[in-house]
Amino acid sequence: MKIRLLLPLALIICILFTSVAMAAGNDVLYSGIITRRYPNSYTNIYDSMDFDEEGKPSGKVVKTMSAGNKIQITAVYPGWAEIKLGGKSVGYVLRHRIDVTENPDPVHTPNYPIVPVPYYAVIDRDVEVKADKSADAETLSLLTDGAKVAIVGMEDGWAVVIHKRVYGYINTNDLAELLPVASNVEAADNKTPISVFNSFYNNNPDRIVNLGVCCKYISIVLQPGETMNFNNMVSPFNAANGYRLAPVLVDGETKMGYGGGSCQVSSTLWDTLMQLPGITVLRRNPHGDNAASYLPHGMDAASGTDTQNFIFRNDYDFPIRIDASTHDLALFVAIYKEEM
Repeated sequence: MKIRLLLPLALIICILFTSVAMAAGNDVLYSGIITRRYPNSYTNIYDSMDFDEEGKPSGKVVKTMSAGNKIQITAVYPGWAEIKLGGKSVGYVLRHRIDVTENPDPVHTPNYPIVPVPYYAVIDRDVEVKADKSADAETLSLLTDGAKVAIVGMEDGWAVVIHKRVYGYINTNDLAELLPVASNVEAADNKTPISVFNSFYNNNPDRIVNLGVCCKYISIVLQPGETMNFNNMVSPFNAANGYRLAPVLVDGETKMGYGGGSCQVSSTLWDTLMQLPGITVLRRNPHGDNAASYLPHGMDAASGTDTQNFIFRNDYDFPIRIDASTHDLALFVAIYKEEM
């Protein structure tokens, strides 16, 4: 099934269905606390999610909170969370300043910080990912024929994607069609993915080679009950295995090492699998307090060392196929239901 953007009814459905922010008005989605990682500090609550040219919050500070203060989260964005301040008023806090403790309604609300993805697109021409819903907005990334991108929602004729820690926008006129992600595994076949996700990366040639090598090694079929150990699957990290020297984050410092970039593959795979209740995560390590800059805070899974690895098990009663690839500046992972 293909949902063509040229059909008015499909456009209407796409625009009405949006998962851009996990939000429900002023309903409380998550209960949490101001992080205790910085016990003697105060966290600012802002009136907007704006940043200045240096990447620092530029909104007005409407409140400050100390570590451990309880908060009620009403919406989640790539870099921010919206919280209740009293009555109908809300404020905005950086995601890395929050520890989430409870999901009040797990039946209807995705477990933080899952981002459900209903569609994806295969690019067939030059396409610009914009910083805003305007042709004059800054171009965040340029995609060309063959790139794949996960669509998290639709707004005013623009397809919304997650571009690192902000939203990016693609004019729907530049997309020949949207392809659906199966709404449930029962309705899926081996041509329609049951889950997809993608992340964007910087133009570092050696790191891009490493991403492609990792994608090749994890693109496998996993049988029911079978476990994938990411490090074992993609290692050893050396030139003989196809890897190049690229920046690696070690103990909070950036160093050069073979296989630099592998964590982005494990992180993107993790975000794809998090959408599937039949997958059991056995081990996942975050990068640290500020997480990885190529994904929204809290959505990373570190790998590549003895202390950092990503391990999961397929608990579905059918095999799953992992299809990971890179093109231009987009890393794309899709999971398919395979026949026995």
